[in-house]
Amino acid sequence: MKPGVPQLLLKETTMSRLSRRTFLARSLASSAAVAGAGLWSRTALAQSGDVLRVTHFGGPYQALDALVGKKFTDGKVAFDQDQPALIFSKWQAQPTNPPYDIGLMVRPFTIRAFAAGLVTPLTAAEVPGIGRLVPGALAPDNAGAALAVDSLDIMYDRSAVSAPITSWLDLWRPEFKGKLTLPAMPLGGAITYLLVSVARAMGGDENKIDDAITKFKDLKGNVRSFYKDPNLATQMLERGEVVVAPQYSARIGQLMKRAPKIARGIPKEGVPAIPYDFVIAKGSKQQAMAKKFVNFVLTPGVQADVCSNILLTPAITGVSLPEDVRKLIVADSSKLFAPNEPLMLTKQAGWLERWQREIES
Repeated sequence: MKPGVPQLLLKETTMSRLSRRTFLARSLASSAAVAGAGLWSRTALAQSGDVLRVTHFGGPYQALDALVGKKFTDGKVAFDQDQPALIFSKWQAQPTNPPYDIGLMVRPFTIRAFAAGLVTPLTAAEVPGIGRLVPGALAPDNAGAALAVDSLDIMYDRSAVSAPITSWLDLWRPEFKGKLTLPAMPLGGAITYLLVSVARAMGGDENKIDDAITKFKDLKGNVRSFYKDPNLATQMLERGEVVVAPQYSARIGQLMKRAPKIARGIPKEGVPAIPYDFVIAKGSKQQAMAKKFVNFVLTPGVQADVCSNILLTPAITGVSLPEDVRKLIVADSSKLFAPNEPLMLTKQAGWLERWQREIES
């Protein structure tokens, strides 16, 4: 697993194929290796006074320490890198003494953690900032609030297409035959969001995916390759091996920043909002500080700093961003749609099995 790459829904696929006991055992084994390396530093911090332990994804998200942690004035914040699946398993293993007070989660694991009774729901009285959240940025049951919002979009080489991409259905243009790459397992999240997006473009939704799968089967002959790592899609586009690919918005922005010939589509049917949630562990002993921290994150200044650096869409309204940043992100939150994540979780395993069998193979 690459640092800084939240594996959206990937671990869900893994869990669907393993027994809960096997998954937990493997997760805890990985957790022990990670925890061992940082045990001394966390112990030392704990002895120095109250510390709020918060996770990030690694990579560009390491900047959260400077952008948020160092500016938070209601206590000391210590960031650790960890992935949502491992955070979830650690909270399950230590519900009354969790290793992290706040976990940065992808929405499926926010939902799972709440269902497992591991989360402190947010209230407007204690975290008034949730009232500023854009649609979809507040997790179901108030289980978490988005740090910011990513999405799945279409990136393309503007110098190699006949016209700008404006629809998810533009992926089926004959001119893209042999010049298109699509996600493959284990990128279960990208596949799932792509299916839902195309279903919506065809007049369906999460309840009507069959037509989208059939349409992708018709596209198989045009696909140059299937990528198992988002970095590979970016590299192929940079090298000119393909001219179009679905990709996560933050990655598109980073590529556009260094390669002016690259553009994003923002299809007229909308792009799926992918919130990265800050979730408070129910067993945390720092409940008051944790709520103040989440509220601090939901302020315009912090949102502007985070989104300008990581190139994500702000989670709240009223954030002013420089024009050069706005050009690199989905600046208009009305272009985002909120997928029905709880429903997707119940159907995802079947969708991914069909994708592998009927489209990838």
